Amino acid sequence: MKKKIYFTAAALLITILAGGQTEDEAIRRSVTLYNPYKPTLQAAAKHTLLPSADDTSTVRVKFAYDFTPGSFVPEYEVSPIKSAVLSPDPLEELRKGYVSLGFGTYLSPFLEVSISNGRSAKGSVGLFTRSYASASRIELENDARVYGGFLDNQAILYGKKYFRRSRLDMDIDFRQMTRYAYGYDPDVIGYDPDKKDIRSLYYDATARARYFTMEPDSNDINWDATVSYNIFMRESDGMQHNPSLQVRGGTNMFGLYGGVDLNYDLYLFAKGVDSKARNLLALEPYITKGNDNWRFKFGLKANADLRENYDPLLGGETKLYMHFYPDVSFTFRVIPQFLRFTAAVDGWLENNQARNTAYVNPWMMPGDTLFTLRSTDNQLRINAGISGNMNVTATYALGVSFTMFRDMLLFMNDTIGVGNYFLPVYDDGSLLKVHGEVKYPVGRQLTLSVAGNWYGYDMSGEEYAWHKPDWDGSLKAEYNLRNKIIASAAFSLTGVRHALVKAPRDIVKLPGHPNLNLGAEYRYTPDISFWLRCNNISYNRYFEWNYYPSRNFMILGGFTYSL
Repeated sequence: MKKKIYFTAAALLITILAGGQTEDEAIRRSVTLYNPYKPTLQAAAKHTLLPSADDTSTVRVKFAYDFTPGSFVPEYEVSPIKSAVLSPDPLEELRKGYVSLGFGTYLSPFLEVSISNGRSAKGSVGLFTRSYASASRIELENDARVYGGFLDNQAILYGKKYFRRSRLDMDIDFRQMTRYAYGYDPDVIGYDPDKKDIRSLYYDATARARYFTMEPDSNDINWDATVSYNIFMRESDGMQHNPSLQVRGGTNMFGLYGGVDLNYDLYLFAKGVDSKARNLLALEPYITKGNDNWRFKFGLKANADLRENYDPLLGGETKLYMHFYPDVSFTFRVIPQFLRFTAAVDGWLENNQARNTAYVNPWMMPGDTLFTLRSTDNQLRINAGISGNMNVTATYALGVSFTMFRDMLLFMNDTIGVGNYFLPVYDDGSLLKVHGEVKYPVGRQLTLSVAGNWYGYDMSGEEYAWHKPDWDGSLKAEYNLRNKIIASAAFSLTGVRHALVKAPRDIVKLPGHPNLNLGAEYRYTPDISFWLRCNNISYNRYFEWNYYPSRNFMILGGFTYSL
């Protein structure tokens, strides 16, 4: 044990003594290299790659093989590929109706209600009603304040039934219109009629059924048939019954699409209307061909009007009036999407029957005058124009037309009384019309549109086309902020017009009229919205008809509740 201790102590001592040497006492060794080492290989010549030997013997290898034909069917397992599920885009919520209620100046209540069964693949049924009235007085040019109220009521009950390749539509449309003949010659003194004496009540009821096909294959026969029955009445003056039939059909044949339109109207008069029954038949065959870039149409219009003679000296006699018109049109794209040219030559018979005319001028002379009006024969119309897009969203249209007509329906004041009723005036002539319009969206919220017309009348008997302007124009702006705030502004200009007074014969000049209408709607929630309309903002009064000034500045406001 002691020996191990001695050896261990000696080893530690030697180590301490070796580590205690100074740097100077350490062994210093260094190598100096003047040129890098470059190994060299002595020249050597390779005589051959592999050793070779001359051998005169040859070895022939023979082998034979055969195989047995057979089929190999590998084992596999078919894993069906699951079809991708394509979900349709969610449809927007379709409300079942709404109620809109409002009130305005001139004691003007407003009510509109619409109810339907909503979205259905089988059909739909609904009811629409609307009522708008006024019970105010209007100031005339002689500072007299007369009662100028009105009442417009409408109710439509409708239904639609969908079939696999066709559809059936049915509706009943009832309208009631009340007008008061408040306008009269301002030179008349002391005229203060009772409201009942100047009131005109109109009733208009129509029942209609329409059945039409929706053939996806154009080689099949497509047809559309409508049957309707209308009763139109002006209280204490007369009644008109009008059953009608409309049939339209067509199909592809010989590389063209051929079709024919047939319209028939029967007019029966009652309650004091001294006129015989009227039969009006229209037949319009045509052929057409084209695609998205071009299309032409060639057809003929034939109208047969069997009615009482226009000549008052031959009153009571029935006469057949025949009218024939061309129906030719051609259109093609000059520059796709940007420029399209259209030209057409046609004509038409304008049916000035009582129902149509009453909505144009409700102040016709009482009696059977309204029920015995002549039709306007538009003998020939030639028109041409261009249209297209200025960019992705902006559109434009420019056109010019020339029309030759006979028996254009005009109106003059009957001043044998006080001038508050109108009589028909007929004249022949021609009309040159220039039309232009541009619609330009400014961003996503604002859309601007401007339109203008110039009318050049050349009358054969009358000095002017009474109550018709030389020009008119409009500028409209529509603003939609995320379907939350919707606003609109419509500014219109109407040129100078002229009116005719019967006795003593006089011509009245109606000045041009600027007019501004404003509207706004705030959709507070998806169910409730509030709206406001400001109409007839102008510095002068507008006379739609001579002696009949319109209402001045009007405000109508209300709310709409969605069901």
